[in-house]
Amino acid sequence: MLATDDNFSIPMESHKSSIGPFGLSDIRWILRRGWLFPIAGALIGLMLALTFVAFMPQLYTSTARILVDRSVNRFLQSTKILDQPTLDDVDMAGQFYVLSSDSIIIPVIRSLNLTRDPEFVGRSALRAAAGEADENPCATSFGGPCISYAIGEAKNFFKRLIGWRTASPLDPETLLERTAAETFLRRLRIERGDVNNVISISFSSEDPTKAAKIANAIATTYIEQSGERKVASNKLVNQFLEDRLLETKQQSINADRALQEFKAANNLTGVATVDNPLISRLRSEYVDLERKANDIAEAVGPDHMAVAKLRKQMDALNAAIRAETERVSGTEELSIVDPRAEYHNIEEDLAPAAPSEELRARLQKLDSAAQAKYRDLDFTAHTLRVLYHTDLRKFDELNQTRPDTEDAHIITKGAPPLRKDSNKSMLVLGGGIVFGFLSGIGLVIGREWAAGVYRTPEQVTRDTGAYCVILPTVDMRKRGRLDDYVLDAPYSRYTEAIRKVRASMRAYPSPNADKVIGVVSSVANEGKTTVAHNFASLLSAYSKCKTLIIDCDLHRRNLTAELAPDARQGLLEALDDPSQLEKYISKRERSGVDVLPCALSERNPNVAELLGSAQMQKLIAVARENYDFIIIEIAPIVSVVDIKMIEHLVDKFIFVIEWGKTKRSLVEEALSEADVIRDRISCMILNKADPATLRTIESYKGRRIAEYFVE
Repeated sequence: MLATDDNFSIPMESHKSSIGPFGLSDIRWILRRGWLFPIAGALIGLMLALTFVAFMPQLYTSTARILVDRSVNRFLQSTKILDQPTLDDVDMAGQFYVLSSDSIIIPVIRSLNLTRDPEFVGRSALRAAAGEADENPCATSFGGPCISYAIGEAKNFFKRLIGWRTASPLDPETLLERTAAETFLRRLRIERGDVNNVISISFSSEDPTKAAKIANAIATTYIEQSGERKVASNKLVNQFLEDRLLETKQQSINADRALQEFKAANNLTGVATVDNPLISRLRSEYVDLERKANDIAEAVGPDHMAVAKLRKQMDALNAAIRAETERVSGTEELSIVDPRAEYHNIEEDLAPAAPSEELRARLQKLDSAAQAKYRDLDFTAHTLRVLYHTDLRKFDELNQTRPDTEDAHIITKGAPPLRKDSNKSMLVLGGGIVFGFLSGIGLVIGREWAAGVYRTPEQVTRDTGAYCVILPTVDMRKRGRLDDYVLDAPYSRYTEAIRKVRASMRAYPSPNADKVIGVVSSVANEGKTTVAHNFASLLSAYSKCKTLIIDCDLHRRNLTAELAPDARQGLLEALDDPSQLEKYISKRERSGVDVLPCALSERNPNVAELLGSAQMQKLIAVARENYDFIIIEIAPIVSVVDIKMIEHLVDKFIFVIEWGKTKRSLVEEALSEADVIRDRISCMILNKADPATLRTIESYKGRRIAEYFVE
């Protein structure tokens, strides 16, 4: 059926090969029908949140702040070149790990004896470590401790039940220490302050004094360990420089001895030179100061106070070198390198002084090998003297530095807080309500998805492409029987839905005049018998159409039992002589419907062949001549093969689905097995819908829609 009117059907091109997922409209109907679940979920979430807030420990948080000062140039600080520190970038992230490491927290735990504090290890752990039996708090009171004890016992029971090893391989003291450390880390919070080199250490405890004591202990331990590491580092460097100084001194002595021995062997003694140890030491100091001045100038600029101070010291050294050189050599031409030069080659800085004329004359008398050896010995002796004086100065500077200089210090001590922390009770309560509400929604949708049934006509139309109406369940306490219900309640919603089925057929008639209408379902007990005879009654009583209803469900024969229970002849006898059809008809007096019953005493294994026989075709042909409509009730599609035998005799089909019971996959399977009838389905009927649920689903329509219905 290629109908295009939205009031009755959907084009067959929109048919789907499989049942699709829920649409947004489906979810809206599902939530309207199961609105109690989200409400109940929200209430349960609120109760759980209240329980959590009631038993959640109330904590106090104390904060201590540390200033980490690693921006001071240690050389400038020790030599008093700068009065103020020069700042540079400091990596503070590493200090967070140091503050939360075992090297800090374990000493604090041990010093404060937190392994014996029930807040950190629990009372049961203390009793277990002491070898005492864990008493049952439920014997004395019923409350938080009792509930915690019951939960713990239940967990231990299930662990033992599944073979979970609960015994720890650690000794009791180590276990207490690790347990305290885990609790300690959960209560500790390390954060960066408003400035880069300030660290905030916050600790939470049930006792405000204890919180402040632990926060201060962490800060103090960190500073003490930093000082110890610095002292150890200074000792290591001091020892290294001392060993290097002794080694360099011995090498310098050996080099001078070798030079003097060479001079004595080659008659070079007694000749004065312009070089002496004082000039060498002054040159070495000048070179070191110049390099430091260049480094500082690159970092903070050439006009910085530290650079200017170094330049003054360099000028003083240059003047001292000039004076000493003039005194030794008696000339004003010898000078050191330009103090304003940016950099000097190391060979020029360490080169020995030029020999005098007398020494040069004596050297020229030696052969080239002896001259080369002299220059090598002289250069080596001079270089080692410079290195020795440089190491000696560094050693003196290191010994003059105060070993107790701190890189970090406490700027704010932790004080006992006056108020408890905000336990975010409102946030917890709100989260519990939202979680419960969403869980209820998930439960409703999950239950509907697991059920996989139809609740609204829109779902049927989307999956099958056929127009669908919904029939509410009729209260059987008020109506003993449902036959001819359309006559008993002509203004009811049930009757109006049957009229919609009739209207859908009249809107789009087929060339065959749609006389033969088959009523089918996927499985038994979906209500197709009631639908069939009420539809026939509507056609006969209100449309004044001559209507015949045939019971072709030869397996159950429910229609015969309801409409013609006393019949002794019927369909089987009419098949033998179709021309005598009227002889086997039972007439309904009130509705005027003619009924062709099936008077079988037991099931016949040959019913499918009978339905597909030539006699059945002749019988339908005779009925077409005498009646306006022929309603045929056919056995369920999935159960038996009858539909495939008789479908070629039927013009249109009415497909009955039980509301909230028949699986969507089962409907799809039935339509797949009888695919030849899909295009001839005039209407799908959702039968036996719960009226209360239906009102909830359709609440968006308002109350005025039901004003025309009279049940």
